[in-house]
Amino acid sequence: MHPRRITSAAVSLVMLVAFVVTGTSATAAGTVTLAPIADTFVQADRPSVNHGNSIRWSTDGRKGVWRNALLRFNVQVPAGERIASAKLRAYSESSASPTEFVDIYTTSGSWTETGVTWNNAPARGTWLGKAGGFGAGRWVEWDVTAGMGKGSGDRNFKLESNAKKWFGFKSDEYTNQALRPKLVVTTEADPTVPPPPSGDGTTAAATFNWGTPAAGDEFNYTGAPDANKWNVYNSPGHAGNGIRSPQQVTVDGSKMVINGTADGTTAGMGAKFANQKYGRWEVRAAGSGDNEYHMVSILWPDSENWPCDGEIDYAETTGDWNIINFFHHYSCENKQTTASRKLDVSQFHNYAVDWSATGIVGYVDGAEWFRDTDPAHQPPGPMHQALQLDWFPDSTTNGTGEMRVDWVRVYAAA
Repeated sequence: MHPRRITSAAVSLVMLVAFVVTGTSATAAGTVTLAPIADTFVQADRPSVNHGNSIRWSTDGRKGVWRNALLRFNVQVPAGERIASAKLRAYSESSASPTEFVDIYTTSGSWTETGVTWNNAPARGTWLGKAGGFGAGRWVEWDVTAGMGKGSGDRNFKLESNAKKWFGFKSDEYTNQALRPKLVVTTEADPTVPPPPSGDGTTAAATFNWGTPAAGDEFNYTGAPDANKWNVYNSPGHAGNGIRSPQQVTVDGSKMVINGTADGTTAGMGAKFANQKYGRWEVRAAGSGDNEYHMVSILWPDSENWPCDGEIDYAETTGDWNIINFFHHYSCENKQTTASRKLDVSQFHNYAVDWSATGIVGYVDGAEWFRDTDPAHQPPGPMHQALQLDWFPDSTTNGTGEMRVDWVRVYAAA
């Protein structure tokens, strides 16, 4: 059971990578918000000191004190898209007059957060722009589009200032996640790349030749979910909201159905099969009803050690049945990477995840829409499939909800 699982939507977007893909338009655009994978500053009068664990980074143009900041982001561009624009945003701790500026440049990746000092910091590269005239306690923005290049990979930036003044900004180590720096990237469809195959009848398994399922459930029987395959929850609801009751989930001969009542009585269940590290999972699912209900197809850690051992929500709604989300939780700080796509979730679609030693890839109807290849984001141990209809009551009138699953199929790892 997963009563401790928190809502993905409640976690600050500062810690997320969020893709919103319109799906059908040739000019489809995505919005990407990235946390830095490294950020720090270096200081001329302390030339051999590393400041990688500081809760702020800064610039300073005073002679002999000079401070420069360094940031690195890992950008993953979805297949068939290209980067259209990018903005670096940081939360200021000091103010600048209209004639005082902080300049931003490209730089090389020859630095590490816990190893860089003034003595070994990389030189600045191409000037990208400047920001000035900002107040303390405000977001400051630099347009870094010209330094993004093409495709996926790391982007490194260096910030300097000629102003004879200290300018401080919250770093990725700052306690309040909402005030940490972020890179906001807009993507667009790349007209030079043919669109990937899609359609609600296409599976990732067929598209990528995953072979015969090694485990799963076709839900081709009637009654309660197969007790040999599923642990049906009998517990308080998600975050203590409502109740998860076995009576709310049935199999009707062709699909599994979870019904959620207006008072938050709903259901969820975890698989007893395919408890493994690495593999490929695919479900055919649909949902509808009140926006207070969230449909979730998830890989949950066998250890139950959440958040440290991760969570892979490879198909989740968060209050809008016209958008599907992918939330990959990692680290004891519950950081995330995520993808969102406009989709009519009330219709059946095929949602899949391929988890291997090289990364985590998500698919909708046989088309890739999520990818995270950072080794530091890997879940440390085996996981298993879970299906949940979670209740998130709000100030609106309570209504009913439903989650429908045609089948669950698990394939061997690559």
